[in-house]
Amino acid sequence: MSVALAPHARTYRRETEFFRATYYVAMREIRNLIRTPAAFIPSFFIPLFFFFVQSGSLQRLAERSGQVTDYKAFVLPVAILFSVSNEGAGFNMVTDIERGYFDKLMLCPANRLAVLIGTVGANFAGVLFRSLIVTAIALATGLHFATGIAGILPMVFLASLWGLVFAGIAMAVAIKTANAQAVQGSIVFLFPLLFLTTSFAPREAMTGWLKVAVGYNPITYILEGMRSFSAYGFDATRIAKGVLAVLIMAPITMGLSIAALRGRLK
Repeated sequence: MSVALAPHARTYRRETEFFRATYYVAMREIRNLIRTPAAFIPSFFIPLFFFFVQSGSLQRLAERSGQVTDYKAFVLPVAILFSVSNEGAGFNMVTDIERGYFDKLMLCPANRLAVLIGTVGANFAGVLFRSLIVTAIALATGLHFATGIAGILPMVFLASLWGLVFAGIAMAVAIKTANAQAVQGSIVFLFPLLFLTTSFAPREAMTGWLKVAVGYNPITYILEGMRSFSAYGFDATRIAKGVLAVLIMAPITMGLSIAALRGRLK
C-alpha cells in the first residue's frame, strides 16, 4: 500500500534530488578537468603573458605619470579576467552532446536545470583555481597587495563570479549549436569588453569616446572592484559596483543558457 507524501515532504524530496543531481554533475566535470590537465594548462599562458609583457613595458611610464602607484597591482586583475574568461564549460558541453551523454542526461528524471548549474559550479571551481595560481605567480615577482594577503581571496572570488557570467555565454552557444568552432568564436564577446575598459590606464587618463565607452562597460566596474583589493586599498563603493555589475549580467547570460536548453529539448 502506497502512502502519499505530505506537500512539504514532496518539496524536500525534490530539493534533495535537485542538489544531488547538481553535485554529481559538478563532480563529474571536475574529475574530467583533473584527468585532462592539457585542457586547462593553456589558459595560464595568455594571462601570464599579458601580465609580464604589460607590466614590463608600461610600468615605469605609468608610475611616473603619478596616477598609478603600483602598475603590477593595477594590471593583475586584467590578467586574472583573461584567465577566468574561457570557453571551457562550452567545450565540455559540446563534447557531451557529440558523444550522446547529454541526451542521456536529459532522459534522466533529474531536473534539467541541475545539469546547467552543476556544469557552471565545476567551471567556477576551475576558474577559482586558475585565478589563485596566476595571483601566486604575480606575487612571486614582487607584487605588493594593497590590502595584504587577506584581500587575495575576495579579489579572486569576484573575478571567478565574472567567470560564471562568461560561462553562461559559452554554454548557450554550445547548447544551441553543438559546434566546437562556434563555442570558440564566443571569445569575440570577450575582447571588446576587456579592451574597452581600464585595462591599460585608469579612467581619469582617458579622453573622448573611449572614456564614455568605458563608463558603460560593466567589466570596468568589476576591474575597479578587484583593484580595490590589489592596487587602491579597500573601497566599499567600488567593490559594491563590481558585485552589482556581476549580479546584473549573470541572469542575462544564464538566461540565455536556459533558453538554449529549452529550445534544444523541444
